[in-house]
Amino acid sequence: MWRHTDIRNLGRILFLSGFLFGMLVLPAKPLFAVNNCVIVHHSAPSEADNAYLAGDFNKAEGLYQAALTNNPGDTDLAIGLVHTLLREQKLVDATTAVQASIGDKPASAALLTLRGEVELSQGEPWKSAETAGASAKLDPCNPRTVFLIARLAGLTSRYATARRLLAGAHQLDPADPEIRVEWMKTLPPAQRIAEMDAFLANPKGESEQTLGEMRAEFEQMKKWAEEPRKPCTLASQPATVEIPFADIRTNRGIIAAPALDVNVNGHLARLSIDTSYNAHYPMDGFSGLLIQRSVAGHMGLKPLLPTQVVGTGPQGPRAGSFAYADSISIGGVDYHDCVVQLLDSSYGNDADGSISMTLFSDYLVTLDYPSEKLILGPLPAKPGATIKSSVDDGYTAPEMKDYTAIYRSGSDLILPGSVNGKRKMLFVLDTAIGNSVLSPVAAHEIASGHRESKYELRGMGSNFDRTFTAGNVSLAFANLTQNINLIQTFDTSVFSKDTGMDISGLIGNATLHGLTMRIDYRDGLVRLTYDPKKAGAFSR
Repeated sequence: MWRHTDIRNLGRILFLSGFLFGMLVLPAKPLFAVNNCVIVHHSAPSEADNAYLAGDFNKAEGLYQAALTNNPGDTDLAIGLVHTLLREQKLVDATTAVQASIGDKPASAALLTLRGEVELSQGEPWKSAETAGASAKLDPCNPRTVFLIARLAGLTSRYATARRLLAGAHQLDPADPEIRVEWMKTLPPAQRIAEMDAFLANPKGESEQTLGEMRAEFEQMKKWAEEPRKPCTLASQPATVEIPFADIRTNRGIIAAPALDVNVNGHLARLSIDTSYNAHYPMDGFSGLLIQRSVAGHMGLKPLLPTQVVGTGPQGPRAGSFAYADSISIGGVDYHDCVVQLLDSSYGNDADGSISMTLFSDYLVTLDYPSEKLILGPLPAKPGATIKSSVDDGYTAPEMKDYTAIYRSGSDLILPGSVNGKRKMLFVLDTAIGNSVLSPVAAHEIASGHRESKYELRGMGSNFDRTFTAGNVSLAFANLTQNINLIQTFDTSVFSKDTGMDISGLIGNATLHGLTMRIDYRDGLVRLTYDPKKAGAFSR
């Protein structure tokens, strides 16, 4: 059962207090004037540093701990240890280490930034923003502080600001491998390919798994650059469009989720609505469509680049490829020359694939579950400016004051929520999953009152207690609360890796089906409303 709660204005409160944009509390001029700062020059790396740079994080952890035993209070060693623990996804241990480093003494800018990095990784970006602001007041030239604020800016739809700050952080410390990797992602394709080539020739600070993913991405980018194609273009943009939902049914014939009928190259495909589908496509122009290869052939979709379709929970990566669609049309909205992803295996129900709502980021997207339709409407204009989604800084218009400010990572829509009145956690709005779920560490924390490292998941293949369930759960997010009789655990580590923040759960269709969900992708805003007088097919 849904009910309205007194956290109705949580998004606005967090927005006004600096959650949406950490730099509201920072001295902006020094941060942007990096030419007034001294470029960082690193001393010769220690044995622990070399292990970290080689991606041997287990060895680096032991060496840093041993060195700290002999040199307690050494800031550089503490930073090395905590960065190593974060790379190993040992968040509980990282928290303990940073607290031990700061202790009761006034924290330096370097240690404050370190704490902010841990808070962000823990899934507490609102705390991280406050900590980053305090650190920047002490030392606005610290490249890790600038980098942390850049990450927060990107997560809160301040894309232009994030790019400028990443460039500044890289200018201050071009040798920091983490800053360098994130900075490369902001570059134009030709420059990015050259920088990736140089990095992969002498990689530093990445695991073998991550390096494998980067090499695959590098090869995709090179291949695509050899055969340049037209960019994905919105060719026809009606002011307002209403598109009825179609049914997706399970093998037993039960309605599982809403879908949309989409015309691809003149052929109809029934695609499940998926607000959390991230293709990890390294170039611009991805449509957000995932289509089974078995139905792609008659659409004229020919595989161009091999890739892996990311899986979630117990489902690992699956073979797939990228293809090129000449046209995509839905409800009079037409796109030309867009990339789609193909899935070699079966999708799992009678859908032909899925569609991300990011395709419609030039619109205000409304998923009206009770009325069983998608509505595309105009976004508010910013006076005297044109805002390009995922390129420019977002804008909160006066008419959007009742919307909740969210975090965005790729297509993921992330917002704070709480379970049974406990501390705020991060949840992903996920229309592709049936029931809402909790990560193992969040479920056990709610049950026991504290986090335990043994429940942390560290990538695909992690073992966890899939039988753990919680009953009589009160899930609160945005302006609503729902009581759930039973909630299960689910591996959210893919989402945590993608976002760089601990994701405590997914809000699925069973929770969303009675709501109207309005999404402003451009500005990072959502509004969820519940009308008890309405009920749709997906509430059955």
